Amino acid sequence: MRRLFSSLLLAAAVAWSAAPSQAEDAPATIRFGDVGFGFGTPFGVGLQAIADAKGFIADEFKGTPTKIEFTYFTGTGPAINEALSNGQLDFASYGAVPNIIGKANGLDTVILASYGGTAIFGAARPDLDIKSIADLKGKKVAIQKATIIHWGLITALKNAGLSEKDVTIVDLKNADQLAAIAAKSVDAVFGADFLLPLEDKGVAKIFYKSSDAGVGGEGFGAFLATDKFRKAYPEATQKVVTGFVKAAQWLADDKNRDEAYQIWSRAGTPIEVLRKSNAGSPLRQKYNPRLDDFFVARYQSGIAFDREQKLIRRDIDLKTWVDRSFIDNAVASLKLQALWPDRSAAGSLEN
Repeated sequence: MRRLFSSLLLAAAVAWSAAPSQAEDAPATIRFGDVGFGFGTPFGVGLQAIADAKGFIADEFKGTPTKIEFTYFTGTGPAINEALSNGQLDFASYGAVPNIIGKANGLDTVILASYGGTAIFGAARPDLDIKSIADLKGKKVAIQKATIIHWGLITALKNAGLSEKDVTIVDLKNADQLAAIAAKSVDAVFGADFLLPLEDKGVAKIFYKSSDAGVGGEGFGAFLATDKFRKAYPEATQKVVTGFVKAAQWLADDKNRDEAYQIWSRAGTPIEVLRKSNAGSPLRQKYNPRLDDFFVARYQSGIAFDREQKLIRRDIDLKTWVDRSFIDNAVASLKLQALWPDRSAAGSLEN
């Protein structure tokens, strides 16, 4: 009887030790970070904001005790890196330049999906004859350094046969950029669609839009998780990525475009500006979440840029940083391969 009782205790202990593996797939809270804009309560303007507003990720956890929390950081990429470093986030969506810096500095992140593209604009003083990137030679250009906008300016200069030495770069945050060009203390600014209203006010004229430079002109970034979360909660990670892909699928349908603008306008950008910013850009292509050869090539250029700018001191192995399994599983299970065919490194469709 004593031996039987001991056997029962042993069996119970084994069963109890196995219990955490089931609990791992139902974390109490999953915390998401994104770049935020707007006054009062900030909000985002990308795929993660759509997933938040429409409940695509939250719906994957219906019937479970798991809570979903979204935080939008007005401090952009560096603030998200700090939150990840402090263990305050499980997932984050932000530009390549800062998340490459974070990875190079030891953040235990893993890339799970592309967050899509970022439209980049160049605005110049209306009293100056600046009509193209080539006209920036010898001019003072304001940007916020160590951002995907910074990458966009340097890339545009190279494509126009210029280098960073041909311009004077002034490192300013977004609000300070607006004040600088209004005061004519700089000749041009590079930024996101917050620059577009300047043209209507007569403060500046838009002379450059990244989408006009082809598929490789727009900014880019990734949807990442901490490696700790991915390893501890693989099923929850799959649910998150599936919800993220459902958000991209919804956004790919043109009938949802106006509702998407309404959602993004919560970040303080007028709907008319969002419509102008995305004019001529199919959202299906812009917010393609696949981690294909095109994505890898773009991230390689981002790593090279960060090295060139001395923002990082060592290379990053993309093969170990990128985990395609979750996005590939989501796309396959939702039968969305035809919606986002694989792209070559140059951006052309392969099938």
